[in-house]
Parts: sequence; C-alpha cells; structure tokens
Amino acid sequence: MSQKLIEVKDLKKYYNRGAIKALDGVSVDIDRGDVMVVIGPSGSGKSTFLRSLNLLEQPTGGSILFDGVDITKKREKGADGKLHKLNIDQHRQKMGMVFQHFNLFPHMTILDNMILAPVQVKHMDKAAAEQKALTLLARVGLSDRADAYPIQLSGGQKQRVAIVRALMMEPEVMLFDEPTSALDPEMVGEVLEVMKELALGGMTMVVVTHEMGFAKEVGNRVLFMADGKLVEQGSPADIFDHPQSERLQDFLAKVL
Repeated sequence: MSQKLIEVKDLKKYYNRGAIKALDGVSVDIDRGDVMVVIGPSGSGKSTFLRSLNLLEQPTGGSILFDGVDITKKREKGADGKLHKLNIDQHRQKMGMVFQHFNLFPHMTILDNMILAPVQVKHMDKAAAEQKALTLLARVGLSDRADAYPIQLSGGQKQRVAIVRALMMEPEVMLFDEPTSALDPEMVGEVLEVMKELALGGMTMVVVTHEMGFAKEVGNRVLFMADGKLVEQGSPADIFDHPQSERLQDFLAKVL
C-alpha cells in the first residue's frame, strides 16, 4: 500500500474569471499517518485548499489523487478495467470533515445525530451503530450526553460530538477547518485534546488552524500559505524556528 494517501498537483481555484486566485498552483503530498497543519493569514486560501480535498470546492485546475484515484475527473477505472462515472460520495465517505460550526441537527439527539450517516449511507445495523456511538462518546467524555439535544451542549461539547460523528464513518483521513475558532477560549483545550489523541492513534489529519501551539506540538508537517500559494512547508521546527521566507517571518512575528 502506498504511503501517499492524497497527492495534490498544481491545484487552482479562481473566481471572477481569474481575477481572484484563491488557490494558485498548490502541490503537496499527504502521507498516511501525517498530521498536516495548515497555517497562514486570513484569506490565504487555507480553507479553500481543505474544502477542495473532498471537492466541497470544485477546483478550476490541477488534480487531486485520493487513494490513487483522481477525484477531479468525471470518470474512474473500475475493477473491470473499464471507465465508469466517478462516485464522489463514495470517496467522500473516506474523508471525515469537521467545520467551525458544528452542523449538528438541532431536532435530533446526540446519539441520533451520530448514527444517521452510518445507518443511512453505510447500511450499518442500528444497534451496532448505537453501540459504536456510545463507545466513541465515552472516548471524548460525553457518554452521559447521548440523549441530550445539541442546544443543551456547550460549544466545546458540540465540537467533540462533531469529531466523533465523523469518526463513525471510519474515515481514512480527517479534515478540520478551523475547528476551534468559533469556541470560547476556555473550551478550545478540550477539543484540541481530542484531536491530539486522534493524532497519537495514527489518524491521518489535515488541520487548518490558528492554534500555533497545536501546530508545533502535534503536527509532523506544517504548510504556510499566503495569497493562494504554498509558500513554505516543513517540520514544525523548520517552520517555527527556521522560517526561510520574509512572508513567513512577518506572519510569525504577528502571531507568536
């Protein structure tokens, strides 16, 4: 099995007929087990990059190979060797996504929120799904909230639920789009702790965040983006202790 899980080649996303270049030729490989943290100023293309990985944003150009399949193409080669229409939903199931805002269904209990996709999409047995959900809730310290509704939970609790809800689908990679930016400061730690545990467990993760401490401590690779371009990438030590470009030096001077 290849170490490369996702290969991004010359990814572009333009708006207004090319007047706005949200992504301007980004190329990067994401290996299995990587905890890749994406940092940079607002408007640098970080979230566009992340959302392009599962085609929530349709790229203008370039390619994204996921498990060896170019998901930007309309067709893929099947087991029979013939070309078939690409089933993007099938590929998306392997990518867990956690947003700034928790996207929980307010009219459903936490347990029902968690089992909805596995039962409906993966046709998982409901009792088995409930058992799995309870196990995951216990893992993030929320086993007593299974019958609660989202409105009864704090922001930090909702985000922890959003993370384990994504884990219910047994994804190959977890994508986090600024998962703590909508939280009160005292709730940030509890969410980062869950993410840290996931990383230690070997989960492949791509995390867009402003939490530089997390990037330094948990990330094994850091990408610095600015103006739609990938300016620098390297280990946390490379990026934070030995920044090469003036753009990165300037950014770190403001945030550290």
